[in-house]
Amino acid sequence: MQSSSPPAASLTRGILINFVAPLALLACATAVFVALGTVEPPRRPDADTSRNGRLRALSPIRIEPIRLLNTTETPLFLSVDGTVVPFEEANIAAEVSGRIITKSEKCEAGGFVKQGDVLMKIDPEDYQLEVQRFSQQKEQEYQRLQELDQEMLNSQKLIDVAQQDVQIQEREIKRLEALPSGFASRTEIDQANRALLAATQQLVSLQNQLDIQRKQRTRIESAEKLAATQLQAAEVNLRRTEVRAPIDGVVVTEQVDVNTFVSRGSPLVTIENTSKVEVSTSLRMDQLYWILDQADVDDAERSIGYDLPETDAIIEFEVAGRHGMTHQWNGKLLSYDGIGLDPRTRTVPVRVIVDRPSEFIHQGESSIPSHSTTPLVRGMFVRVRLMIRPKTQLYVIPTKALQPGNRIYEFTPDDSVLDVTSTGESFDAKTEEKQSSPAGNHDTSNLATKPFVEDTFSPEDWTAGRVQIRNEVIPVNSLSLGDLKGKDPPVLNDGDQKQSSSAASGRDFWVCEVAGLEGRGDSFVVTSPLGTVSETSFPARAATSSTPAPQKPESRTSEPSDQASKRESRSQFSAGGRS
Repeated sequence: MQSSSPPAASLTRGILINFVAPLALLACATAVFVALGTVEPPRRPDADTSRNGRLRALSPIRIEPIRLLNTTETPLFLSVDGTVVPFEEANIAAEVSGRIITKSEKCEAGGFVKQGDVLMKIDPEDYQLEVQRFSQQKEQEYQRLQELDQEMLNSQKLIDVAQQDVQIQEREIKRLEALPSGFASRTEIDQANRALLAATQQLVSLQNQLDIQRKQRTRIESAEKLAATQLQAAEVNLRRTEVRAPIDGVVVTEQVDVNTFVSRGSPLVTIENTSKVEVSTSLRMDQLYWILDQADVDDAERSIGYDLPETDAIIEFEVAGRHGMTHQWNGKLLSYDGIGLDPRTRTVPVRVIVDRPSEFIHQGESSIPSHSTTPLVRGMFVRVRLMIRPKTQLYVIPTKALQPGNRIYEFTPDDSVLDVTSTGESFDAKTEEKQSSPAGNHDTSNLATKPFVEDTFSPEDWTAGRVQIRNEVIPVNSLSLGDLKGKDPPVLNDGDQKQSSSAASGRDFWVCEVAGLEGRGDSFVVTSPLGTVSETSFPARAATSSTPAPQKPESRTSEPSDQASKRESRSQFSAGGRS
């Protein structure tokens, strides 16, 4: 009997561990589950079918006005890169041969010279001798001409005497022939005829001699003129021994020194005209389009399309090593640089002229002389900003509103989006069902705090409208906030210092060509992030401070002064942007 007790105890212990303990744990778990009870999810409240409820169901967005470019009093800026090249460069060569005997101190690379300054002098001795020789030759020919004139005068006197002798002989013959027969013999008559023939022969001889002398005089006159021309050429060569500066400018290079023998045509000095400079740059075809599409250009003044309208430009040069220091000069785009496109870059070369390269613009003021920096000189890599006033209507759009694919979301205030459809289902109920769709999935992290907090939703702070997608947007150029010169330039968010500081960077707006707006200046564009939008238009709500406030004439006189000022500020924003 005693030997069977240990197996019974082991069996009892096994039953407790294998069956009773699990059942006890299960019972405890069941009791705890029952004690905690069931948790039901909160029931979604019924949709608010009132107007405020429908307004709240719309997707909140942020908008900013779309401004017309011509209302900003700011031209369209097109920026291109360019290189400063000489406007005029004089390559001076030796016009006579000889040895350099003197050289001016100004005739060194970098020296400034004025027109007429003597740069160097070639040995003039040979040319002085040439001048003396031709002077003497000219004087000699002149003396020969004087002698011949005296001979011609003497010959003329002899001719006069011979003519008188001929006349006397003729009268003598007539007298003899008039006598009665027998008074004058035939011999006397023949002697008188021979005397007449001798006088006539003398007269003809003297006349021939005078004709020869006249021809000699013509030849001597030609020899005198030749000597005078040779003397003039010798004097010119003598003057050319002094090499003078043909223009005002700076000596770029000088190739010879004193005691150097130079021949005719040898390069001596290169001078660059510094009164003007030229900026060589190129335009793409789309940029050239805006150059030609300017409002103040008379097409009748163009020569068959080969002239460019004169366009104002600003030349900017950033000083290396001085971060943020940029100097500016006024210039003008005048013409093409040649004709045709560059075969390498497929761009159009143009010429920009700067009339006063030594005067730069300082902080928007008038041009002042350059004392603290170098003037605009050759080799500078500059940026050219062309100021264009196009005929085509352009719009100023915030950068945040320009979507990928060159499209924008235009917002138009429209209370009809809150109307109930004919089936009895409100339009906002459909919108509420689409909150999980990409069109209703908005990132509200960048939105203003007060208007976008749903717990403090106030219908007076919101305006219902419709968002329409515009795909035909052509960005032309970026625009800086500081470039807007209107009385009420658009700003970002009131009190947003971080974004306001970024406005100075010049990348806050884009000047765009938008099809379909057709000159409208009261449009708004969505600047808050939107997901993938599959519909061409959808309803949304925007803050009333960003849209035109409804004006009621009957209540305008009875509203408090603070509300009137608030409404006035909203109206000003709707007319031209938040201020």
